[in-house]
Amino acid sequence: MDAREHDERLVAAELARYDRELRRFRKQRGQIEADIARRLDAAGFKYFHVAARVKSRESFERKVRRAPDREVLDILGVRVVANFEGDLPGMEQVVREALIVDDDSWIDKSALLPLDAFGYRSVQFVGRVPEPGQEADVDGDPAAGTQLEVQLRTALSDTWSELEHDFRYKSARQLPREVDRLFALSAALLEQADDNLDLIRSQVEEARTAAPTLGGERGYIGRFIQYDGDSRSLDQIITAALDVPFSAVTGAGRELRSVVRAAGWLHYEALADGFAEYSELGRRLAIACASSTNDVLLTDAEPQRPARSFRGIGVYWTAMAAALVSGESLRESRVPDGRLAEYRTVAVHLFRRPDVSALAVRSRYQQSAAPAGTLDEAAFGAIDLG
Repeated sequence: MDAREHDERLVAAELARYDRELRRFRKQRGQIEADIARRLDAAGFKYFHVAARVKSRESFERKVRRAPDREVLDILGVRVVANFEGDLPGMEQVVREALIVDDDSWIDKSALLPLDAFGYRSVQFVGRVPEPGQEADVDGDPAAGTQLEVQLRTALSDTWSELEHDFRYKSARQLPREVDRLFALSAALLEQADDNLDLIRSQVEEARTAAPTLGGERGYIGRFIQYDGDSRSLDQIITAALDVPFSAVTGAGRELRSVVRAAGWLHYEALADGFAEYSELGRRLAIACASSTNDVLLTDAEPQRPARSFRGIGVYWTAMAAALVSGESLRESRVPDGRLAEYRTVAVHLFRRPDVSALAVRSRYQQSAAPAGTLDEAAFGAIDLG
């Protein structure tokens, strides 16, 4: 049997399997869609849409013919579309709890883009719907249950990707370079719009809950992060130095506000002045201490989360540095006192030695720092910086 005949037999077998299981896939599509929507609603999410689909036979056949020896993993798929980018990490966790997830399949499409590029942004992974009596999100038979592909993205990213796919990849002829440029420009604008929507929500929530005794105008931290050029530049510098993905991070707003208040920057002008004075120390402290393998913000409270940079990371480490070298208490922060003591030792060391290399300090710090996830204060020790 030659290779072509072999491939044709594989294609025929896969098409027969598709036809045989199509009715079951269509039935499960509605069940999966309803179950995930119910779980997200129960978790407190309000602004989202869930849509499940079964790949058409024509599309399935095209994919099989491209690689007959490779299993098609996305016959059944579900897309979770969030209005707010900041909701996506929490939504992903909810979806994971409903499935047996193949972690090797997980991919963040935005992480594949260069730091200065804009384009397709979506988190994708493959999971299996547990069989009756089988627990989800646990180790078990990887072949058990119905397989499906999960995509999570924002509503704006969803609109962009659908149009780009139709206009670019379904076009009968090559499109002008001007179209590529306009797609990239639109992606950049939509990414900024996603950030703005998260910022709008955080400022609305801050305005609803902020205590009047904090002083200053409400929402000033968000405005500074959004519009101050030096703040945005420091975000990029720290992100590049740590070599971590850049996205919205759940819990960043609350933790950021706690350290800004600890630094005593209770209104816009105080924040602007403090940032100008301490931003270089903040940059060096972030390079020396920030985790690049566990959650940057809450290395110990939520160590299972991967390290991600976020809009405002420069202000966070700058305010942290200012509070630490000034001897201020960070009692509102969720960072354990033992970890804060480590940071304080490093911050004072860097403050007193402006010419010392932050990377060299990082190397020495990591040798004596407590492991990520440490919550027992007794487990933290003194930091030896030589």
